Amino acid sequence: MKKKLKWFDLIILLILPILAILTSVYLVNLYLISTLLFYGLPGLYLALRFGHVWQEEKALLFAVLASTPFAIVVDYIGIKSGVWYTTESLFDHRFLNIIPYEDFFWMAVATYTMIVIYQTLLEPHDKKEIVDNRMLHFLLSALFVLGCFFSLLIAGHEETFVFDNKYTYLFLGSLFFLLPSVLFLMKFPKFLKKLWPLSLYFLYLTTLFEITATYLNQWIFNGEYLLPPIDIFQRAPVAIEELIFVGLVGPIAAVAFYEFFDNGRKRD
Repeated sequence: MKKKLKWFDLIILLILPILAILTSVYLVNLYLISTLLFYGLPGLYLALRFGHVWQEEKALLFAVLASTPFAIVVDYIGIKSGVWYTTESLFDHRFLNIIPYEDFFWMAVATYTMIVIYQTLLEPHDKKEIVDNRMLHFLLSALFVLGCFFSLLIAGHEETFVFDNKYTYLFLGSLFFLLPSVLFLMKFPKFLKKLWPLSLYFLYLTTLFEITATYLNQWIFNGEYLLPPIDIFQRAPVAIEELIFVGLVGPIAAVAFYEFFDNGRKRD
């Protein structure tokens, strides 16, 4: 049975990012906390409002399994190529001496909320398994990709992952987000009508988060981009590619991977 948002749910979901801005700017300026406030609270609200325990466990498991390989590969390429950079971290050490551990948290929390919204509002609740064969196939595929990635690093081919030009973000976004989204929608075109509200909400959420994070110098976009970045405060540019691929395309890509690897139910 699908759930329907009430008017007060919509108001709460729209207000939560505003509260996150005020808290981040005036109370606690920490990347980790901002991530939880912007991306975590909407997911937690919907989980408590509509969810079931098995659904939240499955969403959390998928978020961790799906986001970790992406965070390692995409973040490594993005940081090494100078596309973005997290200026400060709570931890003295960074993964591979490059990736701040907060980035793993950011991608996992964002993916979790995407899947919770999808589960509670769009997905029929007829499947109780937390892990099935398709999830295991996803894990094996992710391990294979990571194996190739680390093999190249160990062999001393770090330059393979450096793309120092204005097309870098376009390449990353198209390969890891746009391509799976297009393939999924080509096979299940009716999902576009179902998913556009999710994408619009995440565009709203991501835009406010990115503007706040760059304004507070939690991270910076320090590379070249195909599209001119927006710079509301004239000191904290935000790459438009980030808003497109993370805000609009990202939720569709997350659902595409979730649906393809998680179960074999017939889609309508």
